[in-house]
Amino acid sequence: METAPKPGKDVPPKKDKLQTKRKKLRRYWEEEAVPTTAGASPGPPRNKKNRELRPQRPKNAHILKKSRISKKPQVPKKLREWKNPESQRSLSGAQDPFPGPAPVPVEVVQKFCRIDKSRKLPHSKAKTRSRLEVAEAEEEETSIKAARSELLLAEEPGFLEGEDGEDTAKICQADIVEAVDIASAAKHFDLNLRQFGPYRLNYSRTGRHLAFGGRRGHVAALDWVTKKLMCEINVMEAVQDIRFLHSEALLAVAQNRWLHIYDNQGIELHCIRRCDRVTRLEFLPFHFLLATASETGFLTYLDVSVGKIVAALNARAGRLSVMSQNPYNAVIHLGHSNGTVSLWSPAMKEPLAKILCHRGGVRAVAVDSTGAGEPNFDGLESNPYRSRKQRQEWEVKALLEKVPAELICLDPRALAEVDVISLEQGKKEQIERLGYDPQAKAPFQPKPKQKGRSSTASLVKRKRKVMDEEHRDKVRQSLQQQHHKEAKEAKAKPTGARPSALDRFVH
Repeated sequence: METAPKPGKDVPPKKDKLQTKRKKLRRYWEEEAVPTTAGASPGPPRNKKNRELRPQRPKNAHILKKSRISKKPQVPKKLREWKNPESQRSLSGAQDPFPGPAPVPVEVVQKFCRIDKSRKLPHSKAKTRSRLEVAEAEEEETSIKAARSELLLAEEPGFLEGEDGEDTAKICQADIVEAVDIASAAKHFDLNLRQFGPYRLNYSRTGRHLAFGGRRGHVAALDWVTKKLMCEINVMEAVQDIRFLHSEALLAVAQNRWLHIYDNQGIELHCIRRCDRVTRLEFLPFHFLLATASETGFLTYLDVSVGKIVAALNARAGRLSVMSQNPYNAVIHLGHSNGTVSLWSPAMKEPLAKILCHRGGVRAVAVDSTGAGEPNFDGLESNPYRSRKQRQEWEVKALLEKVPAELICLDPRALAEVDVISLEQGKKEQIERLGYDPQAKAPFQPKPKQKGRSSTASLVKRKRKVMDEEHRDKVRQSLQQQHHKEAKEAKAKPTGARPSALDRFVH
């Protein structure tokens, strides 16, 4: 009769027997282990983490401390600069062959840079310098992102190149349509308007809508992408020029007598009789100004946001029939019959500049780099596919960010500079008008004290003490200015060791 074996060293317990029979799982990133003699794969330790998956932290690494103000941990600078290439691994254990951000050429970054770092403020406070450094860092990061995203802009501005000795002005539109791709050829359309011409054309700021007005009163606007006609009317009067305003919903038409404003349905909204005999129109989108040139020789600026005339300038050059704007600084260019071109701003009654171009009369003026050949539009600035709600939100934002007409000048960068001469002149005129200096410091008046300390002698003593302190501060400031001046002269022309005025005063 066989008896059951007693539990001993050779026979494992029942619990240990179940653990040996249980098959241990293997992760997909772990390599298959070589089977042991018993035929079971040992696998990784059960209660220990695989050290190969995570990089080892160096011994001298800083421990992150939580801020008392913010819940985000404060990362030391040394940890930001330390980068371990082994940490660039994914869950599968594979290492990234191209770690870190993609390199960007310096020339491409400089093309998108808008801050001139060579110009520094001579005497700026520490707080101002820190703000400027933060702004420069943000601008540099933005330039790098723009340069890196330039790879996504696959399209390039098109150009026309003829054969040897071929005149490109003789190339027809039909020839161009046959040579370009299908997507570009689908944008081609032809309008036969032989009855009410000649015509003046204008595209909206988004480039999607087209408005044209004929000399015999024909006015129409359409969406040239979908070929949908927005409106078509006949004003029964000669049309000199036509312009879209800040959106495609409003049209300005310079008719034979006065200036008329229409909506996109052809309904007349306003008739501005102060702008009469208008020949040319230009709209400044960032200032909401409509510039008009008339037969009487007047250049008029109309603020369409409030419906008021900002300025009416007499060019004193006869009939004005040539006008263009510079989108960089919003300066209006007028061409005259004596061969000159004058530059105008609503803040000045005289032209900013006048150029003699040639002996004959000027028939047309165009400003270089207007952005007409750029194929990649800015969706945040002028989106041709925006909805009605997006257009309304953009109008509100543009009205809040409207630039005043007084800031139009030749060099927009000069607006950040301080005109010291005009400031001092204005201060002198204010003093002469009021009879006193409102910014002058009031004389010191000691406060009365008790227990006999407000006697006449003590009051005079305290006044004299304050006067001495103010005088000492003025002397110290003048000596510091002289010291800075001597230091600059010493750097420019080194001389012997000579004590400065501040050193002599201190010693």
